[in-house]
Amino acid sequence: RLGVLHVGQRIEEQADFEKIYKNAWADNANACAKQYAGTGALKTDYTRQRTQWGLIMDGWNSLIRYYKNNFSDGFRQDAIDLFLGNYSVDEVEPASPLHVKKDWKFLALPIIMVVAFSMCIICLLMAGDTWTETLAYVLFWGSASFGTFAIILYNGKDFVDAPKLVQKEK
Repeated sequence: RLGVLHVGQRIEEQADFEKIYKNAWADNANACAKQYAGTGALKTDYTRQRTQWGLIMDGWNSLIRYYKNNFSDGFRQDAIDLFLGNYSVDEVEPASPLHVKKDWKFLALPIIMVVAFSMCIICLLMAGDTWTETLAYVLFWGSASFGTFAIILYNGKDFVDAPKLVQKEK
């Protein structure tokens, strides 16, 4: 009806057009996803052609999104809320609600957990002289990594980078 195709032509027969259209669609999805989530869109290789590499990249992008959403997105959300007018600055309040002093545990505990887990894996890969020695090392480092993980999980809300500005009532 728009005159794009000649009489008798069908859209299903236009392989070049379909490829260009699907690539433009996937590129647009990537651009939108990068603005919204900080990574490329997931499943764009379905639109183009599904590959093993696309599956790996979807997993990687999901991990990056999880990290960004939980540990580095609060300030970004605060900026959006301030820009959109969802938060109004109180001129009487002297202290900024954005500045919250972080405790030592926010840096130390994740480092301790990673080191303990790494040592547990190293002890498994490089076995000692006896199996009891290896077992003792693995139990020690495994319990250290599990204990640190439990502490981080228990204090999970403190580790998440939540928005600090409170939404105003509408």
